[in-house]
Amino acid sequence: MSDKKLAGICKAFRDGLLNNGPSCLMCAVVCRPLAGYLSSIGIDCEEVLIEFEWGNHMFLRLRDGRVLDPTADQFGDMKLPPIYIGKPLSIHTAAQCQ
Repeated sequence: MSDKKLAGICKAFRDGLLNNGPSCLMCAVVCRPLAGYLSSIGIDCEEVLIEFEWGNHMFLRLRDGRVLDPTADQFGDMKLPPIYIGKPLSIHTAAQCQ
């Protein structure tokens, strides 16, 4: 499946859960059921919870090691899309954020 199609599926799932509302502080609310759904359609992923001094953040790690972050846009200063798929960024690596 292409990243574009995967992002579209994740965006629709997220919008349904959040009723098109903001993603701020909703990472676990979105990630946990999304991980189950993706698994049911054959996309292997695992939940990752990173703890920082300021709080925590949950996202999914795909089988190939890339990040699937369905609430990346909550970090407005980073100017990320609603669904981020790619290499781990500072918000996905505890060592870089401490």
